[in-house]
Amino acid sequence: MLKFDINILWTLINLIIFFVLMKLFLFKPIKKTLDKRKELIEGQFKAAEDKEKKAEELQAQYQSQLSGVEDEKKAIIAEARNNAKGEYDKIVARANNDATKIKQDAKKASELESEKARLAVKQEIAELAMQAATKVVEKEVSPETDKMLYDQFLNESSDK
Repeated sequence: MLKFDINILWTLINLIIFFVLMKLFLFKPIKKTLDKRKELIEGQFKAAEDKEKKAEELQAQYQSQLSGVEDEKKAIIAEARNNAKGEYDKIVARANNDATKIKQDAKKASELESEKARLAVKQEIAELAMQAATKVVEKEVSPETDKMLYDQFLNESSDK
């Protein structure tokens, strides 16, 4: 049979004591450190997941804002085109009004020049008539003849 030796008992007691001491002084602090590290890593994973979710939310928000900016850009461009068209129409209308006014002024000036020319012609006719009358008076003609000559001269002058 087996012999029971006291050395085996002391070895077992030593091993148990060594195990208890190792557990108290080595395994517990290592387990605490490992647990702290595990919690830290889990916390970092959770923070990373939270940041990823927040980043996705921000990306979605930026995408919606970007589409809103696109719509706003189109609206601003359309408004600018409408304003430009309105300004263009105003400028064209102003130019048409100015052209019409210039035409009217030119027509008035032309009419004034024509009237001045008519007055000048009438004045010249009157002077010629006076010269003719003077020549006729010199010849001693009767008043009826003077009137007839004067009318005939005016008719000939106005026909020219």
